[in-house]
Amino acid sequence: MKALLYDALMAPLGWMGLTEARQRLVAGVHSKVLEVGAGTGLALPGYPEDVDSITALDIDPDALVRARKRRPGVQIALANVQDLPFRDRSFDFVIASLVFCSVEDPARGLAELHRVLRIDGQLRMLEHVRSPNPKVSRLQERLTPAWCRMTGGCRLNRDTFPLVQAAGFYVTRRVSLLDGLAEEITAVRVKK
Repeated sequence: MKALLYDALMAPLGWMGLTEARQRLVAGVHSKVLEVGAGTGLALPGYPEDVDSITALDIDPDALVRARKRRPGVQIALANVQDLPFRDRSFDFVIASLVFCSVEDPARGLAELHRVLRIDGQLRMLEHVRSPNPKVSRLQERLTPAWCRMTGGCRLNRDTFPLVQAAGFYVTRRVSLLDGLAEEITAVRVKK
């Protein structure tokens, strides 16, 4: 039931540009791809047809059932991004869309992504983030405790960009969206 509710809540955001942003996120990926926080698989139909393999990872088994229906043949992994069940350097691309706002320990989760990406592998993220506007960020601070309880852990005020850098990624692209309320980040795994 929660998976159906998620899809219903995401539909208007898709019409407002989220679907297009997710398509940009997965455009041109190839070889072995891991999508963390795949949820119900809303990004899966946008992946190129010639991708060697896609592994959709989430902590919600019902969401993963819906994800598999959206992209037959996708590999499913029920796991937490903070403790990935994959060998070091297993993937060429990692995709994360609206995930790290809800990760309890984002530094640990990003360290895990760094670990499972091959050298020169690419991390692509779409995240809502803490606003650079002081008035908006103060509002985010006030709303986050209640919002976090209502949404199962989503934090409106997370500043993801420095966490990506601290995890050892080299950021090659950072695009601000929605007046700074969201970001697209592309980063490369470098030796560590």
